[in-house]
Amino acid sequence: MNCLNKKNLSVVVIFLFMVNYTFGQIKVSEFIQKSTIASPDNNKLFFVDFWATWCVPCITAKEHLKVLQSQFPNEFYVVSLSSENPLKVEKFLKNHPNNLTVAIDYNKETFDKYNVKVLPAGVLFNANGKVLWEGGAPDLKKEMVSRFLRQQTARTSLSSFFDVVSIEDETSNEYIPTEAMEFKPLVSGFEELSVVDNDNYLKVSGSLKSVLGYLAKIYKNQIVVAEGLDTNYEVYFKKPFNTNENLAFKLISELSLSVDRKFSEGEGMSFTIDTPKFWDTNQIDWGKNNAKYLIGDSQIQGDNVSLKDIAYQLANVLDMPIIIPDDSDMNLALHDWDFHYKFFQLMQIDLEDNYGIKVEKRTITYPVYHIEKKAP
Repeated sequence: MNCLNKKNLSVVVIFLFMVNYTFGQIKVSEFIQKSTIASPDNNKLFFVDFWATWCVPCITAKEHLKVLQSQFPNEFYVVSLSSENPLKVEKFLKNHPNNLTVAIDYNKETFDKYNVKVLPAGVLFNANGKVLWEGGAPDLKKEMVSRFLRQQTARTSLSSFFDVVSIEDETSNEYIPTEAMEFKPLVSGFEELSVVDNDNYLKVSGSLKSVLGYLAKIYKNQIVVAEGLDTNYEVYFKKPFNTNENLAFKLISELSLSVDRKFSEGEGMSFTIDTPKFWDTNQIDWGKNNAKYLIGDSQIQGDNVSLKDIAYQLANVLDMPIIIPDDSDMNLALHDWDFHYKFFQLMQIDLEDNYGIKVEKRTITYPVYHIEKKAP
């Protein structure tokens, strides 16, 4: 073989190595659905749309992306990527169908790799995996896609570009807490709440305010964290633990913080329950270690959750405090739920007819919890 051929062979080998190295760099756990309006083969551009079921602007963004996808069905491919439980996403898609490819990033590996902190967000790649553009999905315009397409020559397929790492593989190295409670500050990450609740542990991540709100089932604006204290945390509670234990107070104590309860007055809702007729736990069954809530544009569903849990979710969706009866046995018992929340009168009818809960919107007095550094 002459020197020229050897040189050409070396170039080919290096090129093939580079292609194999760059392809498959975007990791996903699984594909929930594939696009019905785009070809998965020979695309020049891939757009990863980072979203979540709780993110209302993400739903609007998807309408924009659906139009873009239909305008470039053979060279441009959109993948909507969520880090939530696959069952929760599947349930959401039944109520909010779309034509885009939807995938799961179960351990947030890709979310973290591209430093996604605010949703909706998106990253545009060429076929070699180079980042061409980052920003909110609505800011990606048709003219921009056309320009990027003219600049690119390489093409690849969906299966080559994405590396599917099964949830089983991802969770094989799952961390299991050894102490009753473990926590650590997070240097970066979502301020939005992230919850993993399985047979081994409860893991809650997010800002201190959101973590305490979830643990205590208190509406977010009823918690005021002193300046400089509301950093992000990852908190584990090893199971089994006493479900009646005040986990929020336990965390507050470990962080050497104090709580000062005050009262405020403003618009809110009150629940009155003279004759409860709550559902049992056999109406909805999403299986073990799956999502407990599904919050759509107008409906809230809950699988084996308490009145206190559902009032907490509703308060955050409606962005107002809710006062429920002071009855721990009734408030903590588990039930299934499915009711409308978007229009107040329909919610009133749903809750009273199906659960015996009378709802009134009025000026209420509600507690506000001030979190501060414990005095030395």
